[in-house]
Amino acid sequence: MTTRRAAQPLNPEARDAANEAVWQEMDRRGESRRQLTMESEDYEYRRMWMDAYIAAGGAVENPTPGRHASTPTRLCQPGGGATLVSLTVIRNATQNNVTGAKNWATVKNATGDVIVEATTNPNTPETWQHVQWSGDAGVAVPGHANQRQLSRSVSAHHHVVAELCGASDHVDIWVLWAGVANHTSGTTPANAVQFGSRYDGTENLGARSYNGGNSAVGKVVPVATITPAGVHAVVQSGWSFERQKWRHDFKDGARDTSRWDSSWQPDTSYPSFQNLVPDANDKIYDRDAPNIAGFSGVLDSYERYDNFREWVEWNGTRCSDYGGWYWRARWKRDQTPQVTLKELNSGSISPLPSATGNHYSAPP
Repeated sequence: MTTRRAAQPLNPEARDAANEAVWQEMDRRGESRRQLTMESEDYEYRRMWMDAYIAAGGAVENPTPGRHASTPTRLCQPGGGATLVSLTVIRNATQNNVTGAKNWATVKNATGDVIVEATTNPNTPETWQHVQWSGDAGVAVPGHANQRQLSRSVSAHHHVVAELCGASDHVDIWVLWAGVANHTSGTTPANAVQFGSRYDGTENLGARSYNGGNSAVGKVVPVATITPAGVHAVVQSGWSFERQKWRHDFKDGARDTSRWDSSWQPDTSYPSFQNLVPDANDKIYDRDAPNIAGFSGVLDSYERYDNFREWVEWNGTRCSDYGGWYWRARWKRDQTPQVTLKELNSGSISPLPSATGNHYSAPP
């Protein structure tokens, strides 16, 4: 049998793909990465490298008679019968809540590569060797010349193309992530749910007084920008904007046991306060408005020290880092105006006050 050798000069793209395929297999086996040569005794790895090199479009010289020289011509001649049947994703991406037959999506993750597979007719390793890959096609899967693997460690849009005997197919893979920014100043973005006549009757964000200064509200609009750019046309549903709270509040100079948290508690907005369909800028929106006033049952004073954190999920999987914001406010009945402190900002109150950290004493 004639030994297969890569034609010189090497195809750089195919070389890098073959190297990466072999190195990943070495990693999987717990072996140190090493460079292969035709004189290396690692026959299994040399064969794997060559399979991956050919699958990535690399040419060979002195091919095995009856296989690599004649097979492509024979396969692609009229009546040869070789066809590319389909290209699809078989692992770690979904079409649930995705628009378009060729589009797939997944949430960014450091592990679990997306696997794309070409089906051919005949669907045999002999035929797979001649599938040509292009676009953003990742790297070869060791031992599977009809598959490619794409990392999802970075949010990106991958356009993967496979071709055989003049026929081609493609898939587009969207690796999703979002950045959360809590807007605590300026005005309510046009595509967010507006505040309307509530509270101070404006769309001005931040810590706002109303009712003659005897009430105050913290008007915040968390905005998530989804990547990669353009995803709004492909992934229009499946999104949720989640929020939790951690409060240490005081009522009449003592800890308010009904609003004193020892861990993060659910605080997600009502659906009517959110816009979860990405707009043309790939953004979705939340809204919140913690307030302070002479609450029912409060005789003398109330103090709020509340941390919040927002994040985005897609299809139930977290799809962003946490974005924190806080509301700090005080109310005193015998003061004019009664709101003596109002503060809304990104970040957190750290640490939250202890059980004896109240500002106002209990009434006599």
